[in-house]
Amino acid sequence: MGTNRRYGSDERSVAPSGASGGVRHVWVQLSRYETDAYPGLVIEWRRESQGWVARVAFVPGTAGEGTLVEQWVSATKLRPASPQG
Repeated sequence: MGTNRRYGSDERSVAPSGASGGVRHVWVQLSRYETDAYPGLVIEWRRESQGWVARVAFVPGTAGEGTLVEQWVSATKLRPASPQG
């Protein structure tokens, strides 16, 4: 990607606090109407005009069902997973 003279390049942007430094376990809640959140892994962060988004891998649906999904998700739809689960 090109460099913007005023803001710099995307490669220099800083991920949200605590997000840099590798894969991060999160809960993904795609809609406020869904009661379940899905366990996921943040692969990378990027800043967009609406705010931070994360490239997340997760499996929606009940345990043992579904297909692995990888997509960009707004940071507002993610919450950190606790170390114990």
